[in-house]
Amino acid sequence: MVHPGGTPPLMRAARLGRGLRLGLLAALVAGSSALAARPYRGGVVATAHPAASEAALAMLNRGGNAVDAAIAAAFTLAVVDPTHTGLGGGGFALLYDVRSRTTRALDFREMAPAGAGPTMYVRNGRLDPLLATDGALAVAVPGAVAGYFDALSRAGTLKPAVVIAPAIRAARRGVVVTPMYQRLAARRLDCLRANHEATRIFLRPNAAGVADVPPLGTLISQPQLAATLETLAKEGPSTFYRGKLARSIASAIQKLGGIVTVDDLAGYHVIAREPLRGSYRGYPIATMPPPSAGGLTLLQVLGMAELLQPSGDVYGEPESLHIYVEALRRAFADRAKYVGDPDFADVPVAQLTSSAHLRELLRNFDPRRATPLAELLPQANAAPGTLAGEKHTTHLSVIDRWGNAVALTTTINDAFGSCVVAPGTGILLNNQMDDFASSPGQPNLYGLVMGEANAIAPGKRPVSSMAPTIVFQKEDQARALLVTGAAGGPTIPSSVLQVAMHLMDHGFDLTSAVAHGRLHHQLLPDELRVEPHAYDPATLKALAAKGHQLEQREPWGDAQAVMEDPRTGLRYGASDPRNEGAAVGQD
Repeated sequence: MVHPGGTPPLMRAARLGRGLRLGLLAALVAGSSALAARPYRGGVVATAHPAASEAALAMLNRGGNAVDAAIAAAFTLAVVDPTHTGLGGGGFALLYDVRSRTTRALDFREMAPAGAGPTMYVRNGRLDPLLATDGALAVAVPGAVAGYFDALSRAGTLKPAVVIAPAIRAARRGVVVTPMYQRLAARRLDCLRANHEATRIFLRPNAAGVADVPPLGTLISQPQLAATLETLAKEGPSTFYRGKLARSIASAIQKLGGIVTVDDLAGYHVIAREPLRGSYRGYPIATMPPPSAGGLTLLQVLGMAELLQPSGDVYGEPESLHIYVEALRRAFADRAKYVGDPDFADVPVAQLTSSAHLRELLRNFDPRRATPLAELLPQANAAPGTLAGEKHTTHLSVIDRWGNAVALTTTINDAFGSCVVAPGTGILLNNQMDDFASSPGQPNLYGLVMGEANAIAPGKRPVSSMAPTIVFQKEDQARALLVTGAAGGPTIPSSVLQVAMHLMDHGFDLTSAVAHGRLHHQLLPDELRVEPHAYDPATLKALAAKGHQLEQREPWGDAQAVMEDPRTGLRYGASDPRNEGAAVGQD
């Protein structure tokens, strides 16, 4: 039985310190009754920033639908959360229309420019990975603006000027520097200092007059970004891809050594793809297809878990957790071998999600021990790199009063993207080129190893872990049960998996499902990442005894989820306490 719940609208979240947020996380995991769920009879939304949640709620209150709300939140996040997203990024979205019972998958992932090639980051015969993460050469052709307008044109009901208005106000009013902003700006300080516009907007002089991380509470206003948004509200996406903004973006990139041109921008297009579909214990699931690897990982892990435990997963048992981890390792091995942009590589998704293939993956599964790495990916180096600590991206989830739903994940890749801002526009540009396999077989920023299917090529879209997902109800498959997704690079599919499994298998309420401590394995590096207090010491000891190399890490990821209770029709939202977001809804 599913027991829905949610998190209250934590509208003061952006002002909470890290210690208080982690205290809230601990309370939620412990099931504190003081944090009881709040049900909503109308629409509900969860995003990673209170201002974005309020923007979405404002659209719902104006009579807009889930798409209007989601795009208002996405544009607002581009202003208030430059550490994770921006107009210079890209992403994926699932749009569910309850009347027609159809789900659209929109791919507005960034594209490699025409001048890109497999040796573009090689200098003096050696790969220079910094070129793929910092500065203009790391920028891929942005897709966010095209994607947001495409979603509105397909299924929105409000005018773009109305939907973008909250983002314009936020840019003029300014965003308050939070502990998370400080932490991420400190990590990317050298990168930000290398760009004049980024320094001017996102940093402040310290006592010595040197550009530095702004003090807590500093107001970051962005009047140039406000003007850009006003232009988009009036003229639509054409100016971003073929007009004045396009020329400003391309000029800024090329002056700093990048290769994106006005022709690259003019050639960008959103792709409507067929969602990847599956089921788990009778719940139909729609998720994102390649170039998302996250959706494929989700369905493969659920499929393997169901094959090995047909009667159900047992919460917290080492045997069940061992199955989950071993399924993740096998799914990431398939990711490394097969996944790429389907317009450039044959990605056999039907085969990869088939029972026959999943049974073959489990052929060497041993309930007593972790399968050696060499048996899962023979060509792999046992220690290719380390799993990066912070991951960036943002997700938002919406269900409206009618039952329409949107799961949207968007990113500029690393914190503050490439740290390049096009002068006069306020547009912060991505460093998405790092998501390609710059050197197949070698780890990227996130410790991920990918194969030739994800090699750099002109016009190609890099593989992503983003996994916007909708789980439908068993009894009424026209109604969404759970709309979710997460941030966190390669930890995205494992975060989404655990939210969904806690809800479907373990009977958690939504708040507890989102807040619960997490486990993550991505095959390489060959370590089982564990959040503090995720499981009791005896359980972790049992996993270690099976040969899993445990690595305790600070809480990671940022899941945003909403759901509809199939028994009552009431809706609930949960915003991950690991971040500074909020879930809000209509009474």
